[in-house]
Amino acid sequence: MSTQRLTIYLLAEGATFEDALDSDTLKGFIERPLADTDNIAWRLFTKHSPPRPPSWANFLMPIATDGLDDLMRASASASALLLMNVNDRVYALPFGWGRSLINQALIERRFGLKVALDLIDDKQIRSMDTKLFDQVVVSRNTQPSRASDLTTFGVDVHRDILRAVTGATKQGSKYKSISGADALVLGFDEPIDSMPALLRDLQRSYQSKSYRASFPWIDQLAEVKDPALTSSLDSLLVTQLQNRNTSTTHLAMPENLRWEDIDYFSIAPTARKKQFPELDLDDYLDEISSELPSLSSSLLKKRKVSVTYLRGGPADNRWSLHQCLVSEQRFNEALYALIEGHWFEVNDSLVKSVDAEIQALPSSALALPPAFVGEHEGAYNERVADAQSNLALLDKKLVAPIGANSKLEFCDLMATDGSLIHVKRKTQSATLSHLFAQGRASAESIADADARRQIRKAITEQIGVADPSPWLLHIPETAERLNRANLTITYAVIANTKAAGVDWLPFFSRLSLSQTVRDLRRMGYTRIALDRIPIVPEPSATTSFPSS
Repeated sequence: MSTQRLTIYLLAEGATFEDALDSDTLKGFIERPLADTDNIAWRLFTKHSPPRPPSWANFLMPIATDGLDDLMRASASASALLLMNVNDRVYALPFGWGRSLINQALIERRFGLKVALDLIDDKQIRSMDTKLFDQVVVSRNTQPSRASDLTTFGVDVHRDILRAVTGATKQGSKYKSISGADALVLGFDEPIDSMPALLRDLQRSYQSKSYRASFPWIDQLAEVKDPALTSSLDSLLVTQLQNRNTSTTHLAMPENLRWEDIDYFSIAPTARKKQFPELDLDDYLDEISSELPSLSSSLLKKRKVSVTYLRGGPADNRWSLHQCLVSEQRFNEALYALIEGHWFEVNDSLVKSVDAEIQALPSSALALPPAFVGEHEGAYNERVADAQSNLALLDKKLVAPIGANSKLEFCDLMATDGSLIHVKRKTQSATLSHLFAQGRASAESIADADARRQIRKAITEQIGVADPSPWLLHIPETAERLNRANLTITYAVIANTKAAGVDWLPFFSRLSLSQTVRDLRRMGYTRIALDRIPIVPEPSATTSFPSS
């Protein structure tokens, strides 16, 4: 028989068929009578949408003399959802737009990923989706030209979180290629009444821990299963949102979608049915400001985030608002992360090792002054350079090392003691990992002779009539005279926070910085500094900072 592509979701323990259905989207679906079968508990819901013109037909109609009548009746769609209970667990198999009927809050996250990791050959991986968490979430899909092992994908086991994987199964498996994320996707070429055996087999793979032999870093995040702890974390998050505190929380799509296909997002309900061009938490809280006192965890889980596509068709109710929240919370001396609707405890040994690395970074000896309220990075850099004669302003002075994909900023400020200072204001829209990467790329560029010539020229032009030799001494014309041990890579983060210890930096930013520090040390840089620049009200015009 022909192969049928199946998408399989596992629902949370204790879920029933009735729980599995999203009552808000049930309208239009009808339950179908099913053939009598022994020992198979299942239910089938289907929906037929009447023909509707594709959105692009209206755009073309003015130039078509026949009115495009055939196209205006062509686009009908059908959807279905099959529910099955096997070993007291409910599975949901959507077809067409049937996914919208599933109660998103009950989906067992990473079911498909764990099954796939158990079944695939770790040397026959075809694609990987990873996420790097920071103030923004960076999602990446990597597909080599042929099936490969893990090393080909460039996964950073310290920072990347695996979201989805596709690969060929191990030799002797009855499956071929499978894909796993929250759902498992595979080809099925047996009669439908043999599906209970399939689901029992997949359940065994889900419960197996054999994937840890090849992917031990997967469990750096341990899902929180204690309902009381989950409730406490949710309450902590809700209180922060009610107080408009978004310092450790933002919105992000839980899965990769093609941005070029997206028209807008909707979050229901909002009073004006606002269309959001992107998921922005502060923008959403502005929209529901009058409702904030009554905000609750249950509301976050009930509210739908839908996607309207440029290609037309009905809005796709893909996620709950709770699934789209990304948050870090400290609770009872442990660190937790909310990812895709579930709380995870970050491995304590990982947290301690990262925090120890960051705490060991010294502050620079430059005594950089505070930033002013509302002062952007460029203005800060210019003011500090004007006030301190030992600093050269190199902000926006770009160099182009041979072979580089683009020009890069060598540093924002350079001191006569060899400090290369990279400045970034910590905001919800700016990822600090970009700052750390900028420092690493700058450090790499010094090895390039052409880049050094450009840097020396920029320094000379910036210093003007003064003697540039105190700065040029650290960027010699030849690589043989370059002494990386005399340079200090300094990260200066402008941050309006009173958080103690290292918590003024989000954990995933600390994780990014710790990896960057290791990279810099491998390059021979032994002096790396981290400065937190406070923000203060702008003083009167007569106040000035001393020169050094």
